[in-house]
Amino acid sequence: MTFRVFISSSIEDIHTVNELRKTLERYGIQSIVPDVEGYRGTHYIGGEIRPLGAIVDEIKQRIQASDCVLAIIGKGGSQSENVDSEIGIARGLGKLIIPVVEEGCEIPQNLANRGYILMDKNRPRLSYERAAQYLNTLRIEEERRNAIGGLLLLGLGLLLLAALASGD
Repeated sequence: MTFRVFISSSIEDIHTVNELRKTLERYGIQSIVPDVEGYRGTHYIGGEIRPLGAIVDEIKQRIQASDCVLAIIGKGGSQSENVDSEIGIARGLGKLIIPVVEEGCEIPQNLANRGYILMDKNRPRLSYERAAQYLNTLRIEEERRNAIGGLLLLGLGLLLLAALASGD
């Protein structure tokens, strides 16, 4: 099963997002992002004018389809309404939110009490690697939980079959 990460950022941090996505791909982690072409600041996606409610629903679906959310807090992210909205949606869905905070940026109030990954301005690629390694650890833990759950279900199924067979 693919591990999916929704990346929330301001448009000013699109370069960071693109570089982070490349790093995540090397770890087999799929990144999900809003359709930047239309979502950020206007009300169209993919060149098509859309009502704001439809856009919010689409973003909610993308966050729902993810295993966790990376909130990029960089140049413009600490004041971005879109990042705030996406974090609110993620919280409402019970998603794990992992802030990635650029050195010198203020952490938004809604993320203030969380641990975060510090992004070094001088060595951003090292920060992307750190984030990818952490997410890879989460992916491995989830795979283990799924495997254990599968084994438990198999065991319960075998017990049920044994009980049914002994009832004959």
